[in-house]
Amino acid sequence: YQRRVHGIFNMMKEEQLIDQEVLLDETQTRASQNAGLMKKSLESGNLREALKYADLMLAELRSPHIQPKYYYILFMGIFNDLKELEDQFLEEKKKGRRMADLYESVQQATDILSRLYLMVTVGAAFIETKEATSKEILKDLHEMAKGLQNPLRGLFLRYFMLKKLKDKFPDKNSKFEGEGGNIDDCIAFLMQNLTEMNRLWIRMQLSSGKDKSRREADRHELNMVVGENIVRLSNLEGVDLAMYQSTVLPKLFEIVQNCKDPISQQYLMDCIIQVFTDEFHLHTLGKLLEATTTLHNSVDVKTIFITLMDRLSNYAGTKDNEIQLVDKEINIFGLFKKYIDRILEEQGLAMELKKLIELQVAFVRFSIKTYPTNIENVNLILGSCVKILQAQAAKSITDDCLRNVVKLLIIPLESLSLGIFQLNHFPSLMSVLAPSMLKTLAKKIVMAVVNSRKQIESLDLVQRLLGFIKHLIEGIPGEDEAKDDPYEFEESQTYAAKLINLVDCKDPVSQFQAICLFKEAYDKGGIQRMKYTIPSIVYAVYKLIQKYFRTAKLSNSSEEEEKASSDHSKATPTGSAEGAPKLSLLKVYQFIYKAIESIGTTYPETGIRLLLQGVLSMNYVVPTGTEAEELGYQFASHALVLYQDELSDVTAKNRALTLIIGTLQKANFFSTDNFETLTSNAQQYCGKLLKKEDQCKAFLVCTHMFASELSKEPAKIEKCLKKAQSLCDSCKVTAAENVILYVYLLNKYLFYFEALDSVKPDTIREIIALVKKDLESTGLDKVALALKYYSQTEEAIKYKAKRNEKFAGLM
Repeated sequence: YQRRVHGIFNMMKEEQLIDQEVLLDETQTRASQNAGLMKKSLESGNLREALKYADLMLAELRSPHIQPKYYYILFMGIFNDLKELEDQFLEEKKKGRRMADLYESVQQATDILSRLYLMVTVGAAFIETKEATSKEILKDLHEMAKGLQNPLRGLFLRYFMLKKLKDKFPDKNSKFEGEGGNIDDCIAFLMQNLTEMNRLWIRMQLSSGKDKSRREADRHELNMVVGENIVRLSNLEGVDLAMYQSTVLPKLFEIVQNCKDPISQQYLMDCIIQVFTDEFHLHTLGKLLEATTTLHNSVDVKTIFITLMDRLSNYAGTKDNEIQLVDKEINIFGLFKKYIDRILEEQGLAMELKKLIELQVAFVRFSIKTYPTNIENVNLILGSCVKILQAQAAKSITDDCLRNVVKLLIIPLESLSLGIFQLNHFPSLMSVLAPSMLKTLAKKIVMAVVNSRKQIESLDLVQRLLGFIKHLIEGIPGEDEAKDDPYEFEESQTYAAKLINLVDCKDPVSQFQAICLFKEAYDKGGIQRMKYTIPSIVYAVYKLIQKYFRTAKLSNSSEEEEKASSDHSKATPTGSAEGAPKLSLLKVYQFIYKAIESIGTTYPETGIRLLLQGVLSMNYVVPTGTEAEELGYQFASHALVLYQDELSDVTAKNRALTLIIGTLQKANFFSTDNFETLTSNAQQYCGKLLKKEDQCKAFLVCTHMFASELSKEPAKIEKCLKKAQSLCDSCKVTAAENVILYVYLLNKYLFYFEALDSVKPDTIREIIALVKKDLESTGLDKVALALKYYSQTEEAIKYKAKRNEKFAGLM
């Protein structure tokens, strides 16, 4: 039964809509026909005939069945057509006809609606010709318009009057000012017209034949017609701040208060806020807020406050100095707080919770824009929100309300950043949020802190921050994170990882403790998060080592050697106060090793990079032959184990092996035995790569390990070069385009040619001959890169030959 009733109701609405569209179409057709005949009469110079057809066209506006929305469409078509009639009246003036005669002649129209529209049209031309003063015509038209009492028709007639006469007012600096009147006459006319239009608008609520909701919908469709008066007031050049304060605003308030209609009061207050300048609102803020206390109980004062605060918030961003000047005279925040508290006191229990929190959201946005660094103001607003929520039963706090609480907490983040930890009520509001909302809030907190770049200088602050973002870095128990957007997850965890870079405690011990706190929190997030967070932790410790530890290298001095060997595992951080706790370097590296070990198996390439970076960092802090040197060996050997056991991707293995070789070449603290073991393993891995061309490149890179600070072994270099050459020969058989490998080999031989006597010129000449032969016999499209590289190599040989005779006979 209910479905049938609902279906019948929808059919009735659909039929009514069709009827309105059909009715509009028929009415517009008749109006257009008469408009066409009117224009033809004007073209033939027959004004009397044109007025007759204009009368018939305007008669269509008397239709009693058209709804406001469709009436407006009809009105705008007729409005545009009447422009040609106004132009004709001005032409008649040029022919010598008096405008007064025309003004009287149009009053002969039998229907009052047509008569008044024609009078306004002639009146606009009357004022333009200055045969009569502007103030006289305005007054006469206003009085004549009172004769039309139908609400819909009367509203549109007066709206027509506003549109036709908007540039005919005797405004300041207008050509009609002086004898035609002054700004006071403009204001008086617009105020009178607003009063009458508002009265007609309210009367629409009393019309019979429609239910309440339909009547209210009709009224809302026509609110801009009434608001046009206020728009015209705001556009008057003569309305400055003084005039607005002394005349305009008091009269507007009088109209608002006298009408006693909630819909009217709501719209007019909103219109006043929207159309007048922010500067005017700032200087009349007390009056505006006080006026809200006299409104009907049904008026949504909260919306008025939000609109006003949003406008002033935006204004504060561009006119900060002016805000500050006004604030010295009147406490802007205090004024808003006073009246918002009054709303909460008088309407708090009756008002919907969602609306109350929306009001607080707007208030905190206003406060942050106007007073960006004032933490106390924000704290007061959050305290009010806590009281609101405490007064509500837990079940009545909907998800919409909680989302507004999240907005309330997010807004201060951008300007306050770490200052949010001084907001006493921030944790209380967080406690009412669901875990998913806490996660959203945590991401915003992390982004705000990272973007602010403010240093985290105490362990207490670290602990509080980690507590606030717990749901982001640890996850929500029972939540299936596989459903999360991968991009958003990566972004949030990347921001979380960046937090560690902001930690800057005064001493190395506190700095290390802060890093440990982050590590402990990050570990709870699982391996998926540790991919992003552990590297950040490890590099933060490397930064700590680089900043605070400076241990000199051993020299040949036996005294320094004895001093270095006395306690190899401890180093004194530079900058530490005398008597302050010392940080064990060995303990720090053990911490790093365990951190890398936790992700190495799952993310081997990342683990290898972190381990190798650790080896490089030891160049500056580990003396040769100490206990800590063994830890360095452990780092390097573990990198080799990860390479061998965990890496399977060919490209990743190539990258990792190059890094391993490069790191061993730079390392300067290994003992001879340890270094030989590591380089021997790396050299073996070069020959185990899947592709021969990759093996060839690896052996060429491998030569640098035996030309490092720790190792000068020409025999091993030559052995690697010979192995690479052998691989070049085998690759040449399988693919002619691998000629570029010979170019790589040639460049490596040239690199060692100056330093090693074992590299003979004949070997280089042989390689050059092979390269030239292969380039000539292979298609250019296949060896374009090799050809370019070889050409550059030839240029380099010629350049060196001019400066070193050893290179002269190579080409």
